[in-house]
Amino acid sequence: MNEPQSQGLKQIFRDLLVSTPIVSDYYLHHWVFPKTSASCSHLFSSFGAATQAIPKRVEVGYNQPEFYSKSPAENIKNMEAVTSFTKPIDYPVMVWLKEAFNDSKTVFDLGGNTGYGYYTYQKFFAYPSGLKWKVCDLPEAVKAGEQMLSEIDSPGLSYTTEVADANGADIFITAGTLQYMEPSLIELLNKLDTKPRHLIVHHVPFYDGKEYFTLQNLLESYVPYKIQNKQQFLDSLKLLGYEVIDTWQIPRTCRIPFHPECFVDAYSGFYLRLAT
Repeated sequence: MNEPQSQGLKQIFRDLLVSTPIVSDYYLHHWVFPKTSASCSHLFSSFGAATQAIPKRVEVGYNQPEFYSKSPAENIKNMEAVTSFTKPIDYPVMVWLKEAFNDSKTVFDLGGNTGYGYYTYQKFFAYPSGLKWKVCDLPEAVKAGEQMLSEIDSPGLSYTTEVADANGADIFITAGTLQYMEPSLIELLNKLDTKPRHLIVHHVPFYDGKEYFTLQNLLESYVPYKIQNKQQFLDSLKLLGYEVIDTWQIPRTCRIPFHPECFVDAYSGFYLRLAT
């Protein structure tokens, strides 16, 4: 049997395992979860309970030096590779960000890593004069991003580890981040004296049931992972004065072994505007 035939048979076997009830849950929990990045398993009622369940031999969370290169030059090279093409899932963010720039020029980017959004979107439309774009992330990401500033021209870009620095920003962007945070978005916004006019939420898992937490394997570490109720999420923002302008879905699922009722059939994004 040649290599392509062998790989084909392995794929058929994996597909059979995943599609077989009960067997698939054991396969995903005991085989896929320990070895696969971004896979999830276990079910918890709180962020704290999920954190406590992480084995002591495993690192906890995203704030690991291993996720970032050792030098600014390496980080810049990685950033250029990532931003050299735009994923289709980024299009709604760019559409509404460009629209928001018609009356705004300060951005707070929650979970923006080393500046992915800033460096990517400028390739497709001009940023407003006097733009201030502040990325908020964990200390290791901020450290790597600040090192890059000395090597690459990034007008208006800065970094922080404090969500409170969102106060007064015109535009609040968060992409693929809320699921890793214990406080809800409404809790974060309620602490701001001046709320952002524009709110772009992107690439977050929602479903129709009760909020729960699971564990996600990042290979270098485990991290608590939050699945929220979509309607409750939107209702909380409406109570704060936001109007839902647009919604979209990302073709990604989240399956928790042994808990079919917790299945997430797509990730979501929203553009909301503060009512005047």
